[in-house]
Amino acid sequence: PFESPPPMNFLGFGGGLSKGAREIVVQGAKVAVPEVREDIAPAEMALGIRPEHVRFDDASKLRGAIYGTEYLGTTQIVAVETSGGIIKARVPAEIRLNAGDHVGLALSSARLSLFEKGSGRAVRTAIHDGASQGTAHHG
Repeated sequence: PFESPPPMNFLGFGGGLSKGAREIVVQGAKVAVPEVREDIAPAEMALGIRPEHVRFDDASKLRGAIYGTEYLGTTQIVAVETSGGIIKARVPAEIRLNAGDHVGLALSSARLSLFEKGSGRAVRTAIHDGASQGTAHHG
């Protein structure tokens, strides 16, 4: 049967964003993000990332505890409880994890989306380059 992808994870963070910014601080951990293309006044913000773009990295300061796992054939969806909410990661099924294990989370920065919580509006970042402007990609 066709598996619909798990929904996007959202992690809240506060503060404004400056045009040109390439990182944010989430739960005390610096997270690289696609370059921000606009200035955003301080507000409640959210980072959005899909489970397939989250992996485990012991060196990461973004940490949580394993809450549960769901096996999907060759992969598993692992729910990790962080201070900012549950983050789901899609990882290979052979990784053995136990509820309560503490793990570090690495987020694929090129795949992150940023949102203003109040309006739900997506912040313009480098992800939108080309898609909206029809220009060639550089780099």
